[in-house]
Amino acid sequence: MATEYLLTSEDFIKAHTNISDNLSGKYLQSAIHEAQEVVLRGIIGGCLLDHCKQLIAAGELEGDYKDLVDRCQYFLAWTVASDLGMRASYKITNFGLAKSNDENLSVATPDEIAANQGYYQAKADAQCYALQTWLLDNRALFPELRACDCNRMRANLTSAASCGIYLGGARGKEVRR
Repeated sequence: MATEYLLTSEDFIKAHTNISDNLSGKYLQSAIHEAQEVVLRGIIGGCLLDHCKQLIAAGELEGDYKDLVDRCQYFLAWTVASDLGMRASYKITNFGLAKSNDENLSVATPDEIAANQGYYQAKADAQCYALQTWLLDNRALFPELRACDCNRMRANLTSAASCGIYLGGARGKEVRR
């Protein structure tokens, strides 16, 4: 199996969020991988993400690319935190769907988990907006950032990133910038 290169670490996420230090790495690593390879890939584009991972693998991450990866840290942290509530509360076992329980802790209700997820998702959305705005302003620094990625970013900046409802704006019309 090929080595996986992640743009963030368990240590950064635990240090900058309220995620417990004793949370299993199994949950955290899978959430980091999904945040990077699914969510971040959709935000900055696959070519740019893959190039950053190649630079990390070669130990050559510096300059503008290091700045980009640094700017991705909080987005990844908040995206991971948004995902972990559900991931850590419920497990699929041979028994079926199981809920964590302990005599000293009470398990959050599904509504509380959803509220927590929304809290972190709002933080991730704010970081996403800042990251994409910065990338568009500095696109000349990143030759891996394709025109179609920039067009997708521009479209994303006119609406909420994680909302499933269309919130307005020009629909069915070309918007010139």
